Amino acid sequence: MFKIEWDKKSGGVILKRHITKETLSVSPRPVFYEELDLLKLKDLGWSYPESEAPLLWACNKQYYYRGEMVFEAQGANIYDSPTIVFSDGCDQMKLKPVDVAAMLERNRDYMFVIESEAIEFIRDTYLMYSSAKKIAKESKANSLDFERLAEVAERKAKQKMAIVKEDCNSFDVMPLEQAKKEGKKVYQTTRIDKFLASFSGGKDSQVVLDLCTRAIPPQDFEVIYSDTGYELPPSLNLYEEITEYYQSMYPELKFSIARNHASVLSYWDKIGTPSDTHRWCCAVMKTGPLYRMLKTENNKQARVLTFDGVRAEESTRRSGYNRIGKGVKHDTVINVRPILYWSTSEIFLYLFKYKLPINPAYRQGMTRVGCLVCPFANEWNERIANIHYRENVRPFLSRIESYAKKGGVKDIKEYISQGGWKRRASGNLVDQDSFIEFKNYESNLIAVIQNPKYPILTFFQTLGNYTTSIDGSSTIGEIRIKDETYKFSLIENKGKYTLEIKNITDIIIMGLIKRVLFKAVYCIQCETCEVECPTGALHIYPKVYVDKAKCIQCHRCLNFHEKGCIAANSLYLTTGIKMNKKTSNIDRYKNFGLREEWLNDYLNNLDAYWMSNHGLNENYQIPSLKAWLRDAEIIDENNNATELAKLLSNQEIMVNYPNLIWEIVWINLSYNSFIVNWYTKNISIDTNCSQKGLEGMIKEQYGAYKEKTVHNAVYQLRRTLKESPIGSVLRQYEEISKDTFKRETYKDISCEALAYSLYKYAVSRKIFSLRIFDLYKQDAAGGPQKEFNLLRNDFENTLRSLNSKVNRVLVAELNMGLDNITLRDDLSPVMVLKTLLQV
Repeated sequence: MFKIEWDKKSGGVILKRHITKETLSVSPRPVFYEELDLLKLKDLGWSYPESEAPLLWACNKQYYYRGEMVFEAQGANIYDSPTIVFSDGCDQMKLKPVDVAAMLERNRDYMFVIESEAIEFIRDTYLMYSSAKKIAKESKANSLDFERLAEVAERKAKQKMAIVKEDCNSFDVMPLEQAKKEGKKVYQTTRIDKFLASFSGGKDSQVVLDLCTRAIPPQDFEVIYSDTGYELPPSLNLYEEITEYYQSMYPELKFSIARNHASVLSYWDKIGTPSDTHRWCCAVMKTGPLYRMLKTENNKQARVLTFDGVRAEESTRRSGYNRIGKGVKHDTVINVRPILYWSTSEIFLYLFKYKLPINPAYRQGMTRVGCLVCPFANEWNERIANIHYRENVRPFLSRIESYAKKGGVKDIKEYISQGGWKRRASGNLVDQDSFIEFKNYESNLIAVIQNPKYPILTFFQTLGNYTTSIDGSSTIGEIRIKDETYKFSLIENKGKYTLEIKNITDIIIMGLIKRVLFKAVYCIQCETCEVECPTGALHIYPKVYVDKAKCIQCHRCLNFHEKGCIAANSLYLTTGIKMNKKTSNIDRYKNFGLREEWLNDYLNNLDAYWMSNHGLNENYQIPSLKAWLRDAEIIDENNNATELAKLLSNQEIMVNYPNLIWEIVWINLSYNSFIVNWYTKNISIDTNCSQKGLEGMIKEQYGAYKEKTVHNAVYQLRRTLKESPIGSVLRQYEEISKDTFKRETYKDISCEALAYSLYKYAVSRKIFSLRIFDLYKQDAAGGPQKEFNLLRNDFENTLRSLNSKVNRVLVAELNMGLDNITLRDDLSPVMVLKTLLQV
């Protein structure tokens, strides 16, 4: 919340209200002797005491002593320790500990301010929602489901609605903007069953827990620790210590541990490793078990208000969070973030001030205390875990090594050290025998299913009421979904099932049907969808069934995750490929990339270009150029210029919109070129990559391809990125060193390219009503965010520009909390360009 400067007198930090020339751009963390031991600084000539107090401070990988940078740690990974690069004159140092008492005294007033504000915020939030619960019980009018009323009103009015309390102690629903103007208190709900302080063993949740004990009566909230199976040993020990510490002062304060019924490694075996694409572990091992534990007596999901330790400083994504958020991870949960704007330094100052136990992992050097193995962990944390908790890490590393071998990865150590496993996008290395394939025949949806985990109709009740009758080996039935009735048949033949549902024209309903089938085919009883059910109708463990008397067909258990099932999402990507067709030839560019001058020459000479070789090798470069242009939709299968090529070859466009041409080319390549499509979906912003690292990831996902084939595909991609504006101008390739590079965010996308991208995405999926939220999901199938790593702010600003154009091609509703984009179904992507460019 405050600015930070070095306090050279105490050897610590000091908080300031305003920015000065001494203000630090990064919040430092304290460094203890245990971390210096791990770095072997005594062997390098340093001396320091084994003190309780910190000795240095670190900003990222740079280490500071009393305000001066003394060394930098470079290049760690899970197997290798970093290289220490000393600042001039700092190779022999004798350290004194930070004078913690003096540092705290100098920060006393500032800490009083942020503590008081956080405690007041917690107390006010608690009183607001606890009193709302009492008011709701006082009269029938106040016991209405105001959340549901607000949702219905939002859909009708197409603007954000709010629940407010009137002066007469009653609740009402009104537009959010009106509520703000009138100074009304806005409620996320009027019913809270439980108040929680979520404890993870990390410093942030520890501070929030302590603040809660100072703001809320101990009998009115409880503390739950989620043992995910990934826990660091010191985190488990700290939970026991914290429990004893607080219960000695507040005997009424309840502590509990939530665990999934199955081990985390059993899930790795069933659905593969977690990755930055498949982030299943948090939902399955942490939040799912926690909120299932809080179910009420009639199996209904409790409405919970959780005080958590999320801080904006931790990531770009979290910096966009609100201090109070509803439905962040689960629909019936309100997340309250008292320390959202605190810095790392302020967190540690609080821990020092109140002499609270500090997780030993921080003393060992971990920047964030979380899981033993995580696809989002940095290399330094992985190194510490593999040194101090090797036996705990070993089972996970063994699984990763086994998958890598199975995928044909040659250099397994490099693959793991560079985090190749973290970018898994498919489930083809997981042993399984359950598959599903969808076909469309006229207006009928056909699903061919093999070895489903549960009977095909297990989850049908979540769609609507249905009836069935048996006719020999066939099941004939009807299901009513919303206001329509659909006939269906299910035929079984030697373990293979064919389900046909007739006359479906509604794409949304078709998607819901697919999701219930995914659940039946792939369900592994992870319980994640169960906690989304508001009525307690859905049961997953120990027995899977839907209580017809309770199910209200709200579809929350289907819409909480793409494909309606975490297991299906992790496994289906590759099984779908297996059942349909082999991925197209990934090595078809003859070891050349798409060069800037090649495309420019072609666009300047469309009609006669192929009459000459233009100095290009006819056996390699010409076929390469044709393959790239075909995938970019610049030429057709007969090598003739497409409608798009004729448009982009307009001299006015080539002169005035040079970046637009390459934006369109990149968008089309992301649909038609295997290697570009793979790159945009698997490599996220600022992820360090290498040729070998990408090869290992592709081999893991597509084990049938030979090493040379994969090597060539990556090499051809890199040449395109380096030899065209796609890399330098569109920011899709930033070279870090000779061997490493990364993707960056493209901030300057044109209105025309954004519109083209949206239409391309919509046409491919046959959906002309989009939500920005869906395009920014980790598992989004495509769209401008995947193609260009667009930051959401830049995306929305460009949408607003499109929205205000006279020749309008879309409607973007971005006010009042809405994020809807409506496209015209009479326009193709090329027609959109023509409309906007007016040429």
